[in-house]
Amino acid sequence: MNDQDHYFSTDPSSPSEPSQIEVSVRGRRLTLHTDRGVFSRRQADKGTLLLLQYAELPDSGAILDLGCGYGLVGLVAALDRPDAGVTLVDVNSRATDLARQNCDEAGVSNVEVLTGDAPEALATRTFDSILCNPPYAAGKRVFMALLEDAAKRLNPDGSLWIVGRTKQGIKTVVRDLSPLFASAETVKIRGGYRVMRLQASGGDDEQRIPPE
Repeated sequence: MNDQDHYFSTDPSSPSEPSQIEVSVRGRRLTLHTDRGVFSRRQADKGTLLLLQYAELPDSGAILDLGCGYGLVGLVAALDRPDAGVTLVDVNSRATDLARQNCDEAGVSNVEVLTGDAPEALATRTFDSILCNPPYAAGKRVFMALLEDAAKRLNPDGSLWIVGRTKQGIKTVVRDLSPLFASAETVKIRGGYRVMRLQASGGDDEQRIPPE
């Protein structure tokens, strides 16, 4: 079994083997707890780092780290935008335990970490910015369902930021999602990865998640 086997499952079968990694991103150097059975446990994923480098985060409002793993994206967002509320969600319970630990040790208080399948765990929550490195290994049916749900959770003028390898078909993913958005653009191409921004429209949309 490789280290990433079933990182998108609810309860990884890999025996726990806690470790730590050092990550430098957005002018910060972080020490993060990781473990077997979570995504990119040996070092921060290159695509995730590129996403964090080029994603534009709102100064306030609500930010979502969709498929948070051990919490790198959500933690950096919370540190960089202390006036925003940041939600982290992942189906993998080992990953969200790590995300909570990493956020607690960093001293951030503007975060909420949820465990479960995102459409259920998020309930009626909506966001101004959603960041996601989709779980490509889970298969297109799984990650497209997550991204289609994310499209409904964006507030007017909100943005969905995703990253992926060109050879993984990220351009096709964006093409298939584009009917749900007002616009889509490539923000950065580097090392075989593409950072993409999909922009919600500014008006009312019956496709959106209704508020509570």
